[in-house]
Amino acid sequence: MDQTDRRILDILQRDGRITMKALAGQINMSVPAAAERVRRLEEQKVIQGYRAEIDLNALGCQVEAVILASAHAGQEMRLREYVQDCPAITDAWDLAGRVGLLLKVHCVDMAAFRAVVRELQDMSTTESYLYLNCLKEHGRPADG
Repeated sequence: MDQTDRRILDILQRDGRITMKALAGQINMSVPAAAERVRRLEEQKVIQGYRAEIDLNALGCQVEAVILASAHAGQEMRLREYVQDCPAITDAWDLAGRVGLLLKVHCVDMAAFRAVVRELQDMSTTESYLYLNCLKEHGRPADG
């Protein structure tokens, strides 16, 4: 992985739909050379896919939060199943340390958020943090 590969990754993270011609122009390479670099990064699984970023607020999700959850004794499997099945929980990570899970939650309103928290509290101890403002996302300062 050299500086050109890193530049390609930066460009693709900002615009995954960029044409090979435009990409090649930004990195001062021929189109076939740029395409080969991208193909190699895909084969090496450095680039794992391309996806649409959805603005959940535009879909009506007004509450964004992170929840730290530590399962009650004997509730680990039930908690994990709930996390997998709950559509409001969009991302989840196992943590090393005092807390077991970090959950990213998007809900249409506070009532829906409270319902998720109540369900989680049946199985775990929780600590919730509501998002106020995004300062940095995907390694870059947020717009606005």
